[in-house]
Amino acid sequence: MEDHFKPSTGEILKFNDQEFKDYIFNIQNYLQQQLEGGLSIDEILDTEDPFEALEPLLPEEVYPIMVLAMINNIKTDTVMEALTEGFQKGVINYMKANNE
Repeated sequence: MEDHFKPSTGEILKFNDQEFKDYIFNIQNYLQQQLEGGLSIDEILDTEDPFEALEPLLPEEVYPIMVLAMINNIKTDTVMEALTEGFQKGVINYMKANNE
């Protein structure tokens, strides 16, 4: 994602809900371009991990939903609400665990 917005976990911690959704959509669009260009998800993940900065923040039960939504380009309100709620909880848990 060298030409795309790739924030660190610390930067993502500061996102509001809309910024989080925009970031998710940005990753989805990027992945779709790569997949439509002929790469497989395995080939993409072999060279980069677009989910790396989010992994420490999302609860274990939400993370696979996010990955599947991104790969399958799912942008429904229901999925985005689940991801946003998970993100909000994850930020709180991350900050508690890291004394921030």
